Amino acid sequence: MDCECLGGCPFFHDRMANKPALANLMKKQYCQGDATDCARHRIFETLGKDAVPSDLFPNQVERADQIIAAG
Repeated sequence: MDCECLGGCPFFHDRMANKPALANLMKKQYCQGDATDCARHRIFETLGKDAVPSDLFPNQVERADQIIAAG
């Protein structure tokens, strides 16, 4: 099952638009199936959509944890 945020995720629709191969690899890893490893999704679930930085990559879990802790 795809992440509920995938359809409107600004990371993939804005930042990755010119890198489709890399975007597809990242989508398979972070968005299709279990989204709990996605840094963006962690912040979305904990603090809400508006708290997710536009420049946060899905693999930046340590940064996401810092943002959540600062909350």
